[in-house]
Amino acid sequence: MSKREKHPYGEYIPARPRLMLIGSFPIAKFTDPKRKHEIKEHEFDFFFGGEKNLLWKLLGEVFNRPVKTLNQIIRLLESEGIALGDVIKSCRRSEGSSSDSALYDIEWNAKLLTIIRLHNIKQVYFTSKKVESWFNKLFPATADLRKETLISPSGQSVRSLSQLEDYLEWKKSNKSEKSFKYILTIYKQKFVTRS
Repeated sequence: MSKREKHPYGEYIPARPRLMLIGSFPIAKFTDPKRKHEIKEHEFDFFFGGEKNLLWKLLGEVFNRPVKTLNQIIRLLESEGIALGDVIKSCRRSEGSSSDSALYDIEWNAKLLTIIRLHNIKQVYFTSKKVESWFNKLFPATADLRKETLISPSGQSVRSLSQLEDYLEWKKSNKSEKSFKYILTIYKQKFVTRS
């Protein structure tokens, strides 16, 4: 059995939160102290900090703000009122895998809804359908929240875009475009028009 890993960041709440972005659990090099040396110079020891995660690049484009440093990420979160939280407080992981499907013996973040309510957050965004499913099972009495599910910004998810009908349709008229542009279009729709 692998050792238990604890979430290293808790929640991030800006001064005036208006929405919360909810993920699952950080990848192993951010949660296992013995693997901290694996964090690369251009990565962030913070939510969604891995080099293959596109979240900060996407949000930087959506809100037209540079996000090349952790300070710039914090400024973006503060200016846009974006809170961060994950549904998992601690867990074990199979063979060091970063996939959500490899997480087991999960301790859920039971205080997440309390934090959302305490800060009067009415809009939540999930970083995947799996996160949305976990959240809804944990907190069934949340019909008052406006909920959006994003295309996961993880590198693993980007590789599976070819299974989405909408993406395949978009690709027909955007053959030379990279998948990032498709994801960015979706993020702009969800954040700019609905937040």
